[in-house]
Amino acid sequence: ASGERDIRDFEAAIRSVLGPRLDPSRADGLEILPLFARLSGKEQHRVFDRHGRQRVIIATNVAETSLTVPGIRYVVDPGTARVSRYSKSAKVQRLPIEPVSQASADQRAGRTGRVADGIAIRLYSKEDYDSRPRFTDPEILRTSLGSVVLHMLSTGVARTAQDVTGFGFIDPPDTRSVADGIAELTELGAIRRERRAG
Repeated sequence: ASGERDIRDFEAAIRSVLGPRLDPSRADGLEILPLFARLSGKEQHRVFDRHGRQRVIIATNVAETSLTVPGIRYVVDPGTARVSRYSKSAKVQRLPIEPVSQASADQRAGRTGRVADGIAIRLYSKEDYDSRPRFTDPEILRTSLGSVVLHMLSTGVARTAQDVTGFGFIDPPDTRSVADGIAELTELGAIRRERRAG
């Protein structure tokens, strides 16, 4: 699921369809557990508790990247996720829902079959999968660089904006993105505009 609201909607839909099967006294009873980042640590760790019933875990991509839940036999992948992106025109960080990359889809499928054979069901076609980018863009290419620039300047990794632009990033950000980060910090009064010598 792409977010908490989607998870709550899916959970309600599953409960309405499987109602009697959710009775804990039934031998074939099911347990439904939501899993997303905003849950408390205690709530998130319920997926690791010992249990005697089949479980349906409805998760955001927190389960794709941050946790390995044991005993997963089936994965249903809708093929989307909320991806953090910086809008240069609006100057805000957004969380749009986007199709995941092939690497993310493969990682999701890899969550099944850890202890026994498993099945991954993608809710999108093979052609759709093949048309997707191989990898997700690195976060540094899709985020506001204001905090990165400020951290580099405060720690002494960079002394000037020019140092930030010339830094040896593995995936170098666009110079306009660095300039936007510097402009944002200048506007907030976090740094002073550099003056040209002479």
